[in-house]
Amino acid sequence: MKQLNQLVCGNESIFRSIQRSSEKAVNRLMACSVVQKCLMFIFALTVSVGEAMAGSKGAAGFTKATQEVSSYQTPVSNLMKAIAAVIVLVGAFNVYFKMQNGDQDVKKTIMLTIGGCIAFIALSEALPLFFK
Repeated sequence: MKQLNQLVCGNESIFRSIQRSSEKAVNRLMACSVVQKCLMFIFALTVSVGEAMAGSKGAAGFTKATQEVSSYQTPVSNLMKAIAAVIVLVGAFNVYFKMQNGDQDVKKTIMLTIGGCIAFIALSEALPLFFK
């Protein structure tokens, strides 16, 4: 209970200091001339309108960028499948030459070739999921 009382009293002092600060700001604003008030209003209006316009242009830019990147999905997916085919061909020749030479790591080469091919095919199929 004591801690709760300290917490509440601590927050009251914070609230009082915020209240005093806001009262000072209001008093300063009231002491300003009409011209100064108009200039402050125009400045605040300009800043808020500028932020609103920048936000809308930013959203449109992101939308356009997303559409551009999404248009490359199919060609990139096909390119990744072609790379997987090249990995299979090179891996098959590599396995064949290792078998002819009697190397001991033929299984390792087969697993690396199959793993690389599966990885590229899985990535090419998962690529469209990133843009949904």
